[in-house]
Amino acid sequence: MRIGICDDELIIRKELLKLCNEYKEYNINDIEIKGFHSGEELLMYAETLDILFLDIQMQGMNGLQTAEKIREKDDSMIIIFLTGFTGFMQQGYKVKAFRYLLKPIKDQEFYDALADAIVDLTRNSKAIVDMNGDTKFVKLGDIIYIEYNNRCTIVRTKRESYESSASMNEWEDVLNNGDFFRVHKAYIVNMTYIQEIGRQVILDNGEKVELAIRQSGRLKRACREFRRQNAR
Repeated sequence: MRIGICDDELIIRKELLKLCNEYKEYNINDIEIKGFHSGEELLMYAETLDILFLDIQMQGMNGLQTAEKIREKDDSMIIIFLTGFTGFMQQGYKVKAFRYLLKPIKDQEFYDALADAIVDLTRNSKAIVDMNGDTKFVKLGDIIYIEYNNRCTIVRTKRESYESSASMNEWEDVLNNGDFFRVHKAYIVNMTYIQEIGRQVILDNGEKVELAIRQSGRLKRACREFRRQNAR
């Protein structure tokens, strides 16, 4: 799990980093923490953040502008705003803010916000251990497909891909929420992203995955039922 702290005041970044490390020590969570001094620096960061503590009143690009840019590419990151004024709270709904912390930030309020964010993250996610031994939390809705390749599985998401040691059968057990279908011995596909079913399955992002002939009819029926249920 990767947590970001973005604030243009060094003293606040250091304080929140200290609180994150204290939380990590006592709650035994696999947490990596990254600090950023500006929205511009944050947006240049190439990796994925799971939870972000973001100051609203920053020089240059402010927190709301930064969050808008983030939401253009990532709608699942949990954003917790830091602010000295309550007047910004209404604007935060546009970027799906998870919570606000008013400055000066109280230790217990920070711990509570972080704990609640982790619960929310893990409730709608599945933890995977990639080939480097790192634990990643991936939201089910972000998974486009799972592919078996070279004795490991590739978890393809909207943002990036991960290599996992879990087998395809293990992934079938994990992805049992009705959104996923095993279209081939080497592919499990999220039906949300299926655009067309022919000799292959064409996905919204333009990728094509193999479709076993015997699965074609079952997949079409499953997609019709999936769309019917999600049209409500």
